[in-house]
Amino acid sequence: MAQDLWSGIFQAKVPPLPESLSFVGGKTALITGANAGLGRAASLQLAQRQISTLILAVRTRKNGEATKADILADPIVAALSTKPTILVYEVDLGRPSSVASFASSILAEIPTLNILLLNAAMVISTFKQSPEAENEIMFQVNYISNAILSVRLLPLLRSTAESCGQKSHLSIVGSRAQKHNDFIEHPIPDSMPIFAFLNDRKKFKVYKRYADTKTLVSMFVRELAKYVDPSVVTVNAVCPGMVKTTINDKQAAWIRVFIAAVFAVRARPVAVGARTLINAVAAGPEGHGQQMGDYQIWANKFLETEQGKKMQKRLWEETLALAEKEAPGSVQEAKLQA
Repeated sequence: MAQDLWSGIFQAKVPPLPESLSFVGGKTALITGANAGLGRAASLQLAQRQISTLILAVRTRKNGEATKADILADPIVAALSTKPTILVYEVDLGRPSSVASFASSILAEIPTLNILLLNAAMVISTFKQSPEAENEIMFQVNYISNAILSVRLLPLLRSTAESCGQKSHLSIVGSRAQKHNDFIEHPIPDSMPIFAFLNDRKKFKVYKRYADTKTLVSMFVRELAKYVDPSVVTVNAVCPGMVKTTINDKQAAWIRVFIAAVFAVRARPVAVGARTLINAVAAGPEGHGQQMGDYQIWANKFLETEQGKKMQKRLWEETLALAEKEAPGSVQEAKLQA
């Protein structure tokens, strides 16, 4: 019992990345949320491993340029004989128009893409709508925008794999916190669209919404993997564990105090959490369509239930409908139609 309590308080240690991941030269990687926390740390670790081109997707160019300068000034990166090319692109995942413009720019300006790491996410303690689409903001940022970017950029990942002879990787940062989702005890009625339910202020539960959005990410990844050959593009979600980032900075003050106390005991350093992301974007076909927890596959049992499978299919259909609405022809181009 004491051992169970101990393991429940402290997270498992994350070992160093294997030697096989020490070099990623010749590849292009794109990371969202790249100016802070896990995104910034993962960007640095890829640069240290000699990534050829690194695309930092950030909300403001100023922050992106500052991150770029910090990465290039890192002693390991500075000592490399060939420095990475670092590009900064602006994208606001809370605004569908910004997501659409960003995706179009990448497709028009970037010839190859080997690694797509969709890392950006948010947590707030009140109901708030995105300024354009009026979607609940955590639903918009944590799920919708990541799904839309996956659909839009999948053709580039495929074409890159075919041209270079090496598979590409698409990873979305998820969370094992999804096991606390609200769908288990309070299923969304079949008569109500999933998107409409999640955008209904009366249905919003602040302490469940983050877990809910990460459940949606796992559902999307599982369904997307059915349409993608893992030898061409490996698709997965990854949970970095509890990490000392600023994701909770927009929470209420008393919540931040509580979280800070928990983080002090349990949370991993950002650099350690970022290792799990690097492992995910190099994972083999065994992780295709799966949620990675640290370096292992982690399963959300709810997704294996009839209720979970039914919801997953409904979510997929609604997501593709939105993707097609926002970018006509994108679903067909991504080869996501049966």
